[in-house]
Amino acid sequence: MSDGSASSLDVAAGAMIAAGAAVQTDGWRGYAGLTHEGYDHRARALPSAAEIDAWLPWSHIVLSNFKRWALDIFHGVSPAHLQAYLDEYCYRLNRRQQPLDLFRRVLNRCLLYTAPATYSMLKATRAT
Repeated sequence: MSDGSASSLDVAAGAMIAAGAAVQTDGWRGYAGLTHEGYDHRARALPSAAEIDAWLPWSHIVLSNFKRWALDIFHGVSPAHLQAYLDEYCYRLNRRQQPLDLFRRVLNRCLLYTAPATYSMLKATRAT
C-alpha cells in the first residue's frame, strides 16, 4: 500500500481480507469504499480517544506494542523490511500464550529440515 487513500485501502483490503467479512473501523473517509467492495463495513464516527478505544479496543494496544517492540529490539524499522517485521510480530503475538512452545517448534524445524551435524563437522568448528 503506497498511501492511506481509499483506493489504496480498497486494494489492500481485497488482498488481505476475505470477501464478505465484517470490517469494523472508525469514521475516516478513506474506508468509505469498503462497502462497495463487498465488505460488511461497520464504521462509527467517534469524537474522543476513549470512545475509539471502546469501539476498537485492540487497535491501539497492538499498534503501540508493535512500535515499542520494534524500537526496543531493532531500534527502528526499515520500510524495505517492514513486512518481515510485521510477520514476526504477528507470529509472536498469536503465540504469546504459549511461550514454551516456541522452543519446541524451533527444535522440531531443526530436526525435520536440517541434516545432522557429523562429528567431523563439530571437530572442524571447535576453537583452538
